[in-house]
Amino acid sequence: MEGRAIRGVVAGALCALTLYVARAAVVTETGQYAQAQGQAKITSRLSLTEGSLGTQTLALAQYPLHSNSPLKRYALTEGEMMHVVVVRDDFQTFGHLHPLPSQSGTFRLPVRLERGHRYYAYVSSQPAGLPEQVFRFVLQSGTATHNLTTTVRGPSTRVRTGPYVVFLDQTRLRAMRKQSITVDINRDAHSPGVAAPYHVAWVRAILVNTSSLTYAHIDGANARGICCEYALVAPPLSKGLYKMWLQFNDGSSVYTAPFTFAAR
Repeated sequence: MEGRAIRGVVAGALCALTLYVARAAVVTETGQYAQAQGQAKITSRLSLTEGSLGTQTLALAQYPLHSNSPLKRYALTEGEMMHVVVVRDDFQTFGHLHPLPSQSGTFRLPVRLERGHRYYAYVSSQPAGLPEQVFRFVLQSGTATHNLTTTVRGPSTRVRTGPYVVFLDQTRLRAMRKQSITVDINRDAHSPGVAAPYHVAWVRAILVNTSSLTYAHIDGANARGICCEYALVAPPLSKGLYKMWLQFNDGSSVYTAPFTFAAR
C-alpha cells in the first residue's frame, strides 16, 4: 500500500515536471522597436520553441496596433517578405535568414542557438501601406549566459572572406549625418575562378550599435568606377561603436565581412 502511494507521488511529480518542461519549452516575447528613426506602427511577437537535437523554431506574427488579427500583406524588400538577423551578444556570430510565411500570417524559422549564450534577433519587414518596421528580440538557449556584458574592440577595417580581401575605407563617421561608406572588394589573384578586376553582383550592409542595440541597414551600393570600390549611403547614425556586416554576392556565393567603426 505504501509502495503504491510512493509510486503515485513519483508519477504525479514526473507528470507535473513534464507539464512544466512542456510549458517552459515555449517562450513568447513582444519585440522592442529597434530603429534609431521612426516609431512602431505595429506590434511584433515571437515565440521560441526548444526542439530535439539542439534545434529551436522561431514563430513570428505581427499585428496592427490594438488588434489581435495577424498582418498578412507585406511589401517585398530585397525579394523577401521578412528578414531575420540573428546576432550573438558578443557580436561574433551573424545570420541573415528569411522565415517562411503561412496563410495564418505566422512566419516560422528553424534556428540553432548555441547553449548558454544570448542572441539578439532583429525582425525587419514592411507591412502594406506602412514604413519599414524593425523589432529586436532577446533569445536564449539554456539558462546560463556566457556573455553578460559585451566588449567590442574597434576599429577593424580589413577582412578576409572566401577568396576576397575587403577593406573599409573609414574608421569613423560623423554622427547624425547621412553619408557614404566606401569599401574595396578585391579578389585574391591566386584564387581559382574569375580574376580581378571583377564587380560583384550586389552589396548590402547591416549595422548594429553595440551599446544601444539600434539597427540600421543599407540595401545596396554603387560601384565607384574604380575597381573594385563601392559606396554605401548610410542613414544618420547616433553616436557609438558599430558592428557592420557587409554582405555581397559574386554570382556564385554570398560572403559576409564583419567590420567595426565609430560614429562621433
